Amino acid sequence: MARRPPAGGRDPVTGTAARERQPGADAPEDPTGAVLRRYLDELYLWSARINLTAVPRSEAERRHIGESRRLLEAAAPAAGARVVDVGSGGGVPGLVLAVLRPDLRVTLVESDRRRAGFLVHAAGVCGCRGVTVLALRAEDVGRDPAHRAGYELAVSRAAAPVAVLCELALPLLRRGGRLVALVGDAAAEADRAAAAAAACGGGEPREVGHGILAITKVAATPERFPRRPGLPSRHPLGA
Repeated sequence: MARRPPAGGRDPVTGTAARERQPGADAPEDPTGAVLRRYLDELYLWSARINLTAVPRSEAERRHIGESRRLLEAAAPAAGARVVDVGSGGGVPGLVLAVLRPDLRVTLVESDRRRAGFLVHAAGVCGCRGVTVLALRAEDVGRDPAHRAGYELAVSRAAAPVAVLCELALPLLRRGGRLVALVGDAAAEADRAAAAAAACGGGEPREVGHGILAITKVAATPERFPRRPGLPSRHPLGA
């Protein structure tokens, strides 16, 4: 039987409005929706062995897929943009964005090698040929000339406090690029992250959607950032 979204709502996986599906219709599922459900199946299968997500399976489509869709809408990256997911964990939002937008060139940064192994596996299962997985610390990636100032968009979800995320992500962005992150309280995080954003070449942090914070890079990041691994988390800028 075809799966239907709640009446009057929107399916978080396919993005299809309820009214677009006729009652009793048994139309084939959108291929992207099928890939995303396969990704969720793999995520929870692997999470039984390694810690990939604390979100209950019953909330996975709303939290993992729905929130990634909202971030993608807010970020609106150009066709073929280079995107980096800082602290990718189980692949949210970066891998989900790669499924939704196959034209994007997505780099997933995850220092835990077991999680990075899952990301490589999941990208293969989902057919995401434009995905690269780096099993490295974000601080090290930010000092690598192959990645520093090399991306148009940086994304993240709860990988670190936003002040810390500024130091990890802004060095990776080109001038004019944006950091767009899923956070709890975007207005409060904007205030807390303002000093760190300015120190790393970012403009004023802005709330661009419910629980979504955006910072545009307006100047080159000073060479001293990011600091050595672990220091940004222990001593956040502006704290």
